[in-house]
Formats: sequence, C-alpha cells, structure tokens
Amino acid sequence: MDTGGERIFDIAVVSDTRLLVIVYAIKKVILVNSQTGGTVAQITLKSYPHRVCMFNNIMAVVTLEDNSLQFININGDILELGRSFSVNGDVWGVARSEDKIVVSYEYPPGLQVLSMDGTVMHTFNNHAAGGDVFKRPKFIATSTDGMVFVSDWNKSTVTQLDSNLHVIRTYSDDMLQYPYGTICVSTDQVLVCSHGNHRILLLCPSMGAITSILGQQDGIKVPWALTYSPSQKKLYVVPNETLGRIQVFQQQ
Repeated sequence: MDTGGERIFDIAVVSDTRLLVIVYAIKKVILVNSQTGGTVAQITLKSYPHRVCMFNNIMAVVTLEDNSLQFININGDILELGRSFSVNGDVWGVARSEDKIVVSYEYPPGLQVLSMDGTVMHTFNNHAAGGDVFKRPKFIATSTDGMVFVSDWNKSTVTQLDSNLHVIRTYSDDMLQYPYGTICVSTDQVLVCSHGNHRILLLCPSMGAITSILGQQDGIKVPWALTYSPSQKKLYVVPNETLGRIQVFQQQ
C-alpha cells in the first residue's frame, strides 16, 4: 500500500479481503488487499478527508475538510466518486445508523443525524445543553440497537446517546486518555483507542465498565484509528507514530 509516506487517518472493513484506507495529506481513499497489504485501487478527493464509515459493502461515506460528505461507490475492485453534499459545520466523525448518517462537529461542538440526502433530522446543540457535554467530539460509533457513542479528545470521555441524540451517560476512567478511534463490535462492546496511554479499551455499557484489552506489551503505541472484521475476528489498528502502518490482531 502506497500512502506517499503519509499518515493513515482512518480505516474501514469492506470485506474479508479488502480494507478502505483514508490518507489525509494526499486526499486519497485507497482500497487495500488486507491479506497482502497491496493497493487494489485508489481515488483522489476534492478536499482533505477526515473519517470514513461503510454504509454497506458497496458504498462508504467520508467526511471532508471543506465541510461536506462524499459518498464512495465500491464496484468490485473499482472505486468511484458518488454524490456529495455540504453540512453546517466543521464536520469530523461519521457513522451509519440504520438508513441515516450521524456526524460530529468539532467547532462549535455538536452532533447531527442526517438523511441520505443531507436533510437534518436531529441536532445535539452543545451550547443549549449547557456547553459542557462536549469540548471536542471526534469519532462516532453506532450499535445495531440505535445507540450512539462519541469520543471527546479534550474531555477524555465517551458519551452515549440514543438515536434522537438524547444523552444517556458519559463514561470516564483513568485509563481513558485522549480517546480517538471508536467502534461498536456488538450492542455491549465498544472499542476505543486511548491515544494518551497506548491502549485499546473495551467499554461495556450494560455494566458501565472500561477494561484494557491491548496495550504497549502487545505493540500498541499512540493508537489512532481502528476497525473490526466480525467474520474473521480480526482487529485492525492504525498507530499514530508509524506512517502507513496497520496492525492486525486476531481475537479469540
């Protein structure tokens, strides 16, 4: 995989043999063979990409620095630009929630649920909520039961909301330091990159518990992003300190 010597910003599982990789500095989305690490296809975007989520196995959506969302069509081993639309803020994180899209905004901090054509369906206004729920919301993860989980870099928290963006609970822990990449692997298993102390953490909402599942002894160092293949039970982690590298962990 040729990232031009630049940092991988985000990754997503397309299939058992394909990953979608976001490279910010060169404005590219790269389709990667997860077995060999080789580049299968790539496409250049109109602006710098931040985050990606798969909507299904033939379509992904990427947040761009020009405050827009860009759809990527995946036709076998071919990537094509789909439609795009602008949003109302400094968009960063993105996740799928059934047939809708959830996005986070860094400045001013907030969240929105959008339809596929960009219509705003729900908004979480941080200022209206007292201004203290989020300081710098980053990654978003959604579970199949409609829950939304948002990592906040500045507050070192993960906040759980329902599908209408009503806050349910905010989680914090001494191990949770500068959380970044966040994914749901089941309705009661949320994985979080604890960037500040070199750990992958497991959040179990039903118990309100946070435990460490991978750390420096496993080769984790400043984890940046992650994705999971449930069919293969493989966890892919992007470390921030090594450009163009993806770590693979086989789960038992």
